[in-house]
Formats: sequence, C-alpha cells, structure tokens
Amino acid sequence: MGGAPLRDVSMNPRKILIIEDIPEVADLMESALRGEGMEVWKSADAEGGLELARREGFDLALVDLVLPGMDGLEACAVFRSEPGLTRVPVIMMTGRQSTEDKVRAFALGAVDYINKPFVIPEVLARVHATLQRKARFEEWERAHQKENARTHEEMRRLGSAVDHAADAIAIVAEDNRVLYSNSSFAAMFGGFSAGVEGVFPLERLELAEDGWSTLWETCRCGRSWSGEVPVRSPGGAVLFCLCRASLLTGGAEVVLLFTDLTERKRLEGELLYLANHDPLTGLANRRYFSEQLDQFLETRPAKGYVFYLDLDQFKAVNAAAGFETGDRLLKDVAGMIQSEVNPTNLVARFGGDDFVVLMREADAQEALALARRLVERFDRHRFFDKGRAYPATASVGVAQVRSGRTAEDHLSDVASACFVAKERGRNGFAEFQPDEQALRQLDAESRWSVAIKDALREDRMEIWLQPILPVREAITRVYFEVLLRMRDTGGERILPGAFMIAAQRFGNMALIDRFVIRRSIQLLQAHPSLHLAINLSAQTLGDPELPDFLEESFRERGVDAARASFEITETAAIQNLAQTRRLIDRIKQQGSTFALDDFGSGFSSMTYLRDLPVDYVKIEGNFIKHLDQDAVSRSLVRAMHETAHILGKQTVAEFVTNPQVFRHVVEIGLDFAQGWHICEPAPPEQFLREGFSGVSPIVQSA
Repeated sequence: MGGAPLRDVSMNPRKILIIEDIPEVADLMESALRGEGMEVWKSADAEGGLELARREGFDLALVDLVLPGMDGLEACAVFRSEPGLTRVPVIMMTGRQSTEDKVRAFALGAVDYINKPFVIPEVLARVHATLQRKARFEEWERAHQKENARTHEEMRRLGSAVDHAADAIAIVAEDNRVLYSNSSFAAMFGGFSAGVEGVFPLERLELAEDGWSTLWETCRCGRSWSGEVPVRSPGGAVLFCLCRASLLTGGAEVVLLFTDLTERKRLEGELLYLANHDPLTGLANRRYFSEQLDQFLETRPAKGYVFYLDLDQFKAVNAAAGFETGDRLLKDVAGMIQSEVNPTNLVARFGGDDFVVLMREADAQEALALARRLVERFDRHRFFDKGRAYPATASVGVAQVRSGRTAEDHLSDVASACFVAKERGRNGFAEFQPDEQALRQLDAESRWSVAIKDALREDRMEIWLQPILPVREAITRVYFEVLLRMRDTGGERILPGAFMIAAQRFGNMALIDRFVIRRSIQLLQAHPSLHLAINLSAQTLGDPELPDFLEESFRERGVDAARASFEITETAAIQNLAQTRRLIDRIKQQGSTFALDDFGSGFSSMTYLRDLPVDYVKIEGNFIKHLDQDAVSRSLVRAMHETAHILGKQTVAEFVTNPQVFRHVVEIGLDFAQGWHICEPAPPEQFLREGFSGVSPIVQSA
C-alpha cells in the first residue's frame, strides 16, 4: 500500500510483532505483512511476545485480546509501563464485540483496535496508518531533541556568558533575596557564590536614604532605573558603578546590572588632569587658568588680583646651558611661586617662561605685598645646575580684577603691566593703570604691530631709494640706500618713524627685512647697473639662516651679490659681537660689502670699528648736521674719518641737509654724502625714469 514507511531511519525493514495463539490467524497476518516488505515475528502467548519485544525491539505489536495465561490487555499494560517497551505502539485484535474491552484497551494505551474475522486490506491500512503516525512522531521527536539540544547549548552558552560577564548581574526579589547572581556579582559584593541565593547587601551601596525604594518604585511602573552608585567592595575600596535596574518580564523580580566604572573614572581623571595642567611643572595650564578666571569673574562682586610673571634671563640660560637645564629652572620657579602663594589661590604656567597667579579675595595692599615678595625672592635666588649658578630674576605685572571685563581682558592688562616692568629695567613689578602713558604707548605699538603684518600680507609695503653719492672725484661709484614706506588702507603714505619702534618691540623686524631683501634683489635683477645698500636689523643679525637665504635669493634671480651692500647699526652689531663678525664674514664671502651705520653713537665706537670687518663707515647724522655750527663736531668727524681710512674703510656723511654742511664734508674729505641736500628719497621708478647715469649733478655743481 502506498505511503507506508516500510523502513526505519536506518533503512531497515519495519519489524512487526504478532502475539496470536491461533496459528492460522498468525500465519495469515504474517503473510500479508511480509507481502508489504515488513519483517514479522510471532508469539503464541503474551509472556513470550513480551520477551521477544524486550530482546528485539519492534516498530509495532499486534496483540490478541484473548491469550492463554496473560491476556492481551495485561500485555498492553506492560507495553505502556515498561521503560524499554513504551515506544512500541499496540493494536489490539479480538473476535469479541465488547465495547467495554475496547474502552479498556484504549485506556491501557492501545492505539487501534481490529475486529475478527479480519479483512486483510483493513488490517494493512490500520498497520500503515499506525506506522505513519509512529514515523511522524519519531521525526518530530528527533527534531524536538535536536531543538532541545540546540536550546540547551544556547542556554549553556548564555549562562556561561552571564556568569563570566564583566558586569555584576543579580535577580532580586521584593524581600531583597538574591535569587540569582553571577561570578562578577559575587566578587563585587562578597559573601555570594554564583547562582546561590542570599540576601542583597544593601549596606554596600552608598545610596540616598530613599534610593533603594525609588529604584523599586520606578521598576514597578514599568520603567528602567539607572544611576551612578558607589559600591564598597569586600576589601573596603569604593568602586564607582553604573547601576541599571528593570523588572523581570512576567515577574515581580528586578534584574540588577552593575558596571564597574572605577578604571574609566580614573582614566577620565588622568585625561582631565592632563588637559588642565602643564606636564613639565604640574601647574595649571593656560586653558584651565582662563576658565577658572572666567568663573571667578562671574561671582559678584569679584574681588582679587591677577599676576603675570616673566623670567628676565630665561632665554640666556637656555642658550648657555641647553633646554634640559631650562626645564629644570622652570620647575624650580614653579615651586618658588607656589611657596609664596596661598594654597587657595591658583598658579599656572602660561607658556614658555611666563607664569600667572589668581589671588582671590585680596586687596591692593596684599597684592602689592605678594608682588614685592616674589620679586625679592627671585632676586635672592640662584639656580644651580651641574655646578653652575644661574640668575632667576623676574618681572611681575599686577592687575586688579574689575567688573565688566573678561579673563582675556585681564590677562592682556597684566601682561602689559609686566611689559612695563621689563621696560623699567626688569627685576621689578608694575601695577596696571588704565590711564598710564606707558600702557597707552604699548597699546598703540601693539596696534602698529598688527598693521605691519596686515600691510605685508596685503602688499602695502614699498621700497624707496635715496642716492649715496661720491664726494671726491676719485670715486665714481654711486649707489642707493633702500628705505621703507607703508601705505594705510586708504592709500596714505606712512613714514617708518611711525611704526619702526613697534616693529622692533614686537619682533616684526625680521619679517620686514626679508621683504626688503626680496624686493631689492628683484630691483637689482631688473636694472643691471644698479647698486643698493640694504639695512639689516638686530633681529636679522641673530638669524643663523640669513647667509643661506641671501645666497639662495641672489642665485635664483641671477644677481651678483657684489651689487648689494648691507648696513648694520653700531648698536645692533655690538649686541653679539662675535656672532656679528661671523655673519659679516660669511656674507662678504658671497661678494657683498658691509657698512657700519650711525657710527659714533656709542662710547666705544673706535674699538668696534677696529673689530668689525666692514667696508664703509656711515658717521652718525647728529655730528654731520652740526658741521656748519660746531667746531667740536667737525673735529670728531675728522677724527672718525681719518681713523676709518687708516683701517682701510671708506666714509659716508649722513644728514647732509644744506650747502654749508656739504662744504665741510668736502673740506674734511669724506668719501660719500647722503641727505636731503643731495637728493630726497623717492620711489625707484623716479630715478630710473629720469635716466640715472651714476654721476651726481649735485656734487659736480657743489
């Protein structure tokens, strides 16, 4: 018959047990079942059949109701109760038409009932139907077992994951019994074994008085509760934990998760410390100081003072002893400041060798007393490193905290006061006064510094020329000094006297010099017969990269360096005489010449004239412009001129302002003359447009 599962999952024929005491009936059924491809076993009594079933195992048992000895119903009961036989379905067979027998058979576990005399097709249909049900059950059972195994494995993994989770997890009942806890919970709270019930140790939670009840009330309302809760560990250490709680689905218990944030808090603290402190000195840094000052200013009324301290000789220590020694000095300084300042006040390293102090709740007398103590302490102090002593004097600015001003305003005020202290000779202090002339001057110069940078960026700087002409007929070379002019945003011309002091004070001279050098070399490239004299500031003289910059600039433009002369002032030259000599020597090797400008302005001019390898000496204009009025000036100029000639140097008279002065210049015998009587400064185009020939008509007619 189609559709019957004639073989089991191992592809073996289905095994059928027939328990029938009438041989003819048993044989008939055996023949029919074997014809269906089944394997058939027979027994004439229940005891023998059960023994066969225990030994062989069958897919189906056909059991006659009436048997000698144990009847079929008793045998059915054994099949349903004995563990090794319960999986064998039983079909009862009988010739009696008793409903009671059928009911008892089904009650004892029979799956079907066949009446005698048999109709073979019906018997086969019932057998096939039973085997199909059994096969479906076995298939379902296998799937169920597989699913159970998978679920069990998932539960095992989940249980293992929960037990080994870094978070402490517990299920807690309303009476505070811990129904479940993982290993992390046991480690965090102590006194627990994972999975073992106990009482939740509320005393280890540092909650507010009603914190635990609030947690439960929140969860009962169907919401989750979370918050940072300090937990005291068994060892006494306080752990900072994030606690999350929610009601268990379908129950009245709460699931608690504790995430240990202690290490994260520690790292956050370290990062916050690094963000707010100077790594070298351990003091607060500029950002943190500004934030604290802003917060202090928000209190009304804010009462206090801000200090700005700058070391006077730090750059010299760095240059002489190296950065490591400089760093040790800064740490030493930080300690000194802290020792003089009340712990309630704030000390910060502002950057480089600058330090700031916020003195809270202080009056003027207290603030000035602290400024005086700091200056005196630094004046007495000697910093020793590797057997050498270094000075550590400081200039201090003091500014009162005033309402309506920001932290940056106060820092600007106190930095200005510190600058004034330096201008007064260093190793002292100055208090910020809004109406003080020195501060107004400093503010004006700082504005000029910004204007200089803007003009350079916006191409509003320009070079002018003033000729330097030979006085004696034996000299024919004529050259021009390069001068600087600025135009404001409206196009008005500004002379350098307005902004040059600011440029020197705020460190803009090196930028200006580079601009002038580049423009001058461009002009030399465009006009091959031109010779120029270019001024170099003290800042540029200290630039070790200057010779390489000049060499590269001349080479790029294809200009002979001999067509350029460089002028340096006596004051700039003597700031570092040895360095200046080396710089002059390197640049002269490229072919350029040098002039010593403003010669005679210092007390030791003659000594420096001998020591510096310059080619020209430009005599200080204050001597030249008085030649027609002052015999002393004439004698000094003559002495300087003769000394220069003895040393093989040519002389230039500056500030030749009228014919009378010029006649004395000629009489003394100076080599060159420059000034408004000779020719006023003008843009380069004016000289080039007029066809400058290299010979001075003024000198020829003088």
